[in-house]
Amino acid sequence: MKTRTLLLFALSIIFGLGAAWMANNWLTEQSAAKVTTGPVGATQVVVAAVDLVPGTQIDPLHLQLKEIDSRLVSPGSLTSLDQAQGMVAKNNLYRGDVLRMERLAPLGEGSTLSVLLDPGMRAVTVRVNDVIGVAGFLLPGNRVDILFTDNNMTRTVLKNLKVLAVDQTQHTDENRPKLVRAVTLEVDPEQAEKLVNASSNGRIQLALRNPADTQDHEAPATVAVTTSSPEGEAEPKPRARPRQSSVDLIKGTSQQQVPIKS
Repeated sequence: MKTRTLLLFALSIIFGLGAAWMANNWLTEQSAAKVTTGPVGATQVVVAAVDLVPGTQIDPLHLQLKEIDSRLVSPGSLTSLDQAQGMVAKNNLYRGDVLRMERLAPLGEGSTLSVLLDPGMRAVTVRVNDVIGVAGFLLPGNRVDILFTDNNMTRTVLKNLKVLAVDQTQHTDENRPKLVRAVTLEVDPEQAEKLVNASSNGRIQLALRNPADTQDHEAPATVAVTTSSPEGEAEPKPRARPRQSSVDLIKGTSQQQVPIKS
């Protein structure tokens, strides 16, 4: 009995030491894996600490540094707070967004509105009223078409123009109608000539587009508002054809239609 007890005791010690050795090897491997995938391969980038609207001057309080996987860093990403000094936001920046150079513009490059223009585009302002301005429902960022009326004819001269500002407001958190006196649109040089020419030689009307409507449907080139003869008299209506009538003539079991002349 003593020999059996000693044998079981020795086996228990051997199994315990083996389990401890295996657990120690597993913990060592996990620690080595954490060290390998930790700071190694990470890059420090600048991210927005708060939401920023277009035209906002970048302040150090608006930014913070964050380490992310180097494989996720896009070209042009800012890696130090000094790179954002003297910059303004060109687009909406949300908390946690990585700042890139193409989304910023130098503060000294003209007015805030000018840095919001895409390369090759122009900003043109047109005077509006409560009717032309779609009853005050226009907001920065909307898309509109331009309708031109001249000599009792209306046609669409420009399509899908971006509204940069209403009056002197470039961005707003309000979503309620507001009557304005001027609307600034983003156009290319050719569109700018058409817009100025239309507003100078006739009457223009802004047509608000659905944001999801990205296709331009073909429409008739002109729409007649009124129709008149050269002498100012209404054109005569075409004379209606005389209506013919008939009667049914029944003789016995036969039936015949006999026309009656008017």
